[in-house]
Amino acid sequence: MDITRRAAIGAALTASVASRARAQSEWPNRSVRLIVPFPPGGGTDLLARVLAQHLQSRLGQPFVVENRSGGGGLLATELVTRAAPDGYTLAVNSSGPLTILPQLTSVPYDPMADFVHIALPAITPLLLVVAPNSRFRSFSDLLHRARRQPGGLNACTGGQGSPSHLIVEMLTRAFQLDMVQIPYRGSGPALTEAIAGNCDLLFDSGTSSLPFIRQGTLRALAVSGSARLAALPDVPTIAEQGAPGFEASAWSALFAPAGTPPPIVARLNQEVRALMATPAQQERLANSGSIPMDLSPEAFTAFLQRERASWGEIIRSANIRL
Repeated sequence: MDITRRAAIGAALTASVASRARAQSEWPNRSVRLIVPFPPGGGTDLLARVLAQHLQSRLGQPFVVENRSGGGGLLATELVTRAAPDGYTLAVNSSGPLTILPQLTSVPYDPMADFVHIALPAITPLLLVVAPNSRFRSFSDLLHRARRQPGGLNACTGGQGSPSHLIVEMLTRAFQLDMVQIPYRGSGPALTEAIAGNCDLLFDSGTSSLPFIRQGTLRALAVSGSARLAALPDVPTIAEQGAPGFEASAWSALFAPAGTPPPIVARLNQEVRALMATPAQQERLANSGSIPMDLSPEAFTAFLQRERASWGEIIRSANIRL
């Protein structure tokens, strides 16, 4: 290769690097999509809209939430992996499509390799709830009946492979119980049935069940997290009641396609953590039964690896398949 050609190639490479660096430093200079793999109104959608409002005010460009439901979150999750990694397509996704579903069936993406793990705003332990007229006044009441009548209790769940399903499996193994599971097509229908008293119990997130608990149309007996919730200080954890180490939570978080430039990832992580540290958001999280997190992208990746291992152990031990 002659000197003139080498110089031309070098100049082109330098210009390309400079152009990419300039695009990153100017990001965002147009609207950004936030893809949500569920319908409007759920906890993941709510978080996406809180983040969109904050990021738009801080970064000066529209952040537009797009709900792309279907396939238990699989379709929208795959869509994000095929988007350009330029910071203009992000995802607010949850534990189901990223730590549970890939261990139940074949999916067209790798949750660890195909995404940049940007920020985890909070985790939400699930509440064990019963109808207000339930014969169970405490977790020990429920446990006593379940042991006396194997197979005599039924649990509503949000569907096969949902967090509410897997936590029931955890419960039955922790206390050597036999329960019948009634799967519904999502947490919303399961919650409706639990309120109506059409099942004996349900594990549900505080985000959706706390309003009903406050209204008296549900009663909380236990918390699946490692500590009691500020919103329900009198409701004990399952770990306190004979299952040391029992811990499980749901969550939603911010992701981007693999290859998204590190400066963009760092800025988004910084903004999300700053938002969650504000008194208003701390109060909102506490009132919804959530626990704030403050993780770097690297620490978030480590969290996901632990989540995959934890759910995977339950899935394998219970031989759960879709």
